[in-house]
Amino acid sequence: TGGEMQRPSDGKTPETVVFVHCAGSRDESKGVSYCSKICCMYSAKHTMLYKHKVHHGKAYSFYMDIRAGGKNYEEFVRRAIEEDGANFIRGRVSRVYERNGKLIVMGADTLSGRQMKIEADMVVLATAMVARKGSDKLAQTLGISYDKYNFYSESHPKLRPVETNTAGIFLAGACQSPKDIPETVAQASAAASKVMGLLSKEMLEREPITAVVNEANCIACYDCLNICPYGAITAKEIKDRDGNVIREVAEVNDGVCQGCGLCNAACRSKTIELRGFKDDQIFAEINSLAA
Repeated sequence: TGGEMQRPSDGKTPETVVFVHCAGSRDESKGVSYCSKICCMYSAKHTMLYKHKVHHGKAYSFYMDIRAGGKNYEEFVRRAIEEDGANFIRGRVSRVYERNGKLIVMGADTLSGRQMKIEADMVVLATAMVARKGSDKLAQTLGISYDKYNFYSESHPKLRPVETNTAGIFLAGACQSPKDIPETVAQASAAASKVMGLLSKEMLEREPITAVVNEANCIACYDCLNICPYGAITAKEIKDRDGNVIREVAEVNDGVCQGCGLCNAACRSKTIELRGFKDDQIFAEINSLAA
């Protein structure tokens, strides 16, 4: 449009625009109970841009809560209200319908306790930010964890915020959760520094405490395989001299194992243990302390 404000339906300049925040976010009935995080600021930005282009136009924003948690974000929203004349209404939109070429927006102003009815030329929905379609399949291929919304999960939210449970795979951007540009750039820088820390070494150090399987006692229940968050355990076939499969057992990949001990706790036959933390060693320590 060459920078001009136009309505998509007919190309006319809208005189009244209504912005609806949380259109799909924070709504369990829609299956998206989380906050999309960027909508408040982007809607405030779009409101300001509209007022800069259409000086005589009216802009209304229906919001549940203004979440402006970044540096100078609160001041940005205040500027949109005080300097650019945007009308922010705390409340939910209950209905939008068309009448005589206008969009009638019905809602409530919960601060004043009044019902709102606005005749708008255009309604802009701040829709939920969702994970990309097929992201769950990619996570399964890479062997990394993801939540019920198909966003990828970090190894630890505070201590390892850009690392995954699979060594060598790092997260950056909205694949992990809804993020704006500054946060995405900061996380990408952190992920890049982690990668450079790996590639700059001639030799990589690995965790010395890893799980080990006693193949003689393994009953191949594979509880350890199912519970391992790192994908370090696989099924191994034991064959006789003629190549016939005798039985199956669990096998640990030492290069992937992080020594978390989940498999040790889940093993029903007490077959899998951690090096340096075997049951006999732990019991001996307890007995010496209790003696």
